[in-house]
Amino acid sequence: MTDLTLERPVSGLGLFRATSGTALTPSRLRRSFVLFLGVALFFGALTVALLWPWMAHLSHALIGPPEDNMNDFWNSWYASVAASPAHFFHTKLLRFPEGTPLIYQSFAYPQLFSVAMLSRWLGTNIQTLVWLQNLTLLASFPLAGIGAYCLVRHLTQSVVGGLVGGFVFAFSPFHIAQASHHAGVASIEFLPFFVLAYLLALERQSLWWLAAAALCNALSALSCWYYLFYGGYFLAFHALYARVRDGAWPGGWPLRAPLLCFGLTIVILSPFLVPMILASAPSLYFPGAKLFVADLAGFVAFPPQHILASITRGLYARFTGNPWEATVYLGLINIALLSWHWGRTGLARPSLNFYCAFGMLIFGVLAAGESLHVAGVTTFVFLPDAALDRLPFFANVRTPARAIVFVYLFMSIGVGIAVAALWQEGKAASRWVFAALAALIVLDFCPFGLQTTPVAPPSGLRVLSGDTDHNFGVLNLPFRYVAEDTYMLEQVYHRRPMVDGLTAREMSVSLLYRLSYKNLDRQREQLTRAGVKYILLHHAANGYFAWNKELAPVGAYLRAYPTVYRDSDLTILRVY
Repeated sequence: MTDLTLERPVSGLGLFRATSGTALTPSRLRRSFVLFLGVALFFGALTVALLWPWMAHLSHALIGPPEDNMNDFWNSWYASVAASPAHFFHTKLLRFPEGTPLIYQSFAYPQLFSVAMLSRWLGTNIQTLVWLQNLTLLASFPLAGIGAYCLVRHLTQSVVGGLVGGFVFAFSPFHIAQASHHAGVASIEFLPFFVLAYLLALERQSLWWLAAAALCNALSALSCWYYLFYGGYFLAFHALYARVRDGAWPGGWPLRAPLLCFGLTIVILSPFLVPMILASAPSLYFPGAKLFVADLAGFVAFPPQHILASITRGLYARFTGNPWEATVYLGLINIALLSWHWGRTGLARPSLNFYCAFGMLIFGVLAAGESLHVAGVTTFVFLPDAALDRLPFFANVRTPARAIVFVYLFMSIGVGIAVAALWQEGKAASRWVFAALAALIVLDFCPFGLQTTPVAPPSGLRVLSGDTDHNFGVLNLPFRYVAEDTYMLEQVYHRRPMVDGLTAREMSVSLLYRLSYKNLDRQREQLTRAGVKYILLHHAANGYFAWNKELAPVGAYLRAYPTVYRDSDLTILRVY
């Protein structure tokens, strides 16, 4: 029995010769398994070493500072405990009493499925769910590293290049930042497998590899819907690269492959996509496409979790959007290494160097949004995203900066090529230079100041869980973004439906929009009629619970409703 092995590229990416290789013997299988196991242990050890501040709090704190990580945990709790299987995509736990659709909720489906399945075995108490939430999120780091290693090694034929390239992709500042805030966006582990399977499908003209690529693309989209668009953009990019490389648009299999791959992806996702496309909602398209962008200075500015972050803190304060979405730092060491290698070997169009540089450029432009931002200043240099954001459904991609994930993927290939070339020179001096470079690359991406969100319910929530009436809802005040995330976390403990709650898209008009917030007599009538039994007044803490000017003063609420509980964190008022 023989297998097909791949030689070095003879004239650029996608042009590999399949040649008859040695027999696939048990000893070769054992060596491959041992190598794969070693790679998995390598990236697992890196995850523990670099992310230890998170590892030390797995069961009693959520990864990241208080923000959408609490919303993501609600998603896991909902999928594992609270959801009705027959009505998964509509709940009355939020926007009580009418409820709200959840078809656009930020569910990271593969991660949710993992938590839900493991919780059936390990239990569904809060401590266990927190542990599973953190564990599945941390798993994206070694899995992304393994995927990028496989891709880079396939293209470079170098284990060393694969390991360094895998690190660059898996432990990028973007991934660290998103793991602190958004479970779905942090689920990047399927992307390198998608790209690898697609390249193999092109090289071998294999429908099986194409189906694998479509499946990985679908899993990426099910983690974060942005990745559906980025996967499509990659397929289009690859066709554009072939046009630039060959001087003609691809035909035959290279033309059919991207169409079949994306079409099969859509078929796999159709049970989700069709309801999403047909959905109508008052605020389906949130703003943000002009704010959450990759600033040109951000590519070289040390991010907030860098050891030298104090140098560029003022610059980050000027960026539009928020720091975690503005984190697109490529690494000064990586940039220097690529510049040196490309300067030495060139950027000929058939080369992998050009493929990586072209890919970084295309997705870097997409990440920059509708117009170029430089040090927080919006210029009049308009970019392709200005047209894409005007298309129906495409307008859902309101955070262009997240396209940086493909810039990191292309950069991981480029860095892998450069270190592989340095390693293969075989000189003692080159090996010492390689070791120094590898250490600097790790240090440049090593995160500092990682934060967590303690999971501990306010004592007053016992009033709600102890009420024997099961047919009532609660109203949380004030209305603030992080405050609503906090209320979602609190609901995991008290399990009572909420008039408010934070969803990824506004999908319905409920009592929340009809409620009187100044006339408290009128408000009490509305709440009583709707079955809202308690109002939870959360006290100011770190600005999360600053009182809204649209609301009647706190004192008016205390006079209008009887107080049943009060401490330094929470006041609970009874409506009826």
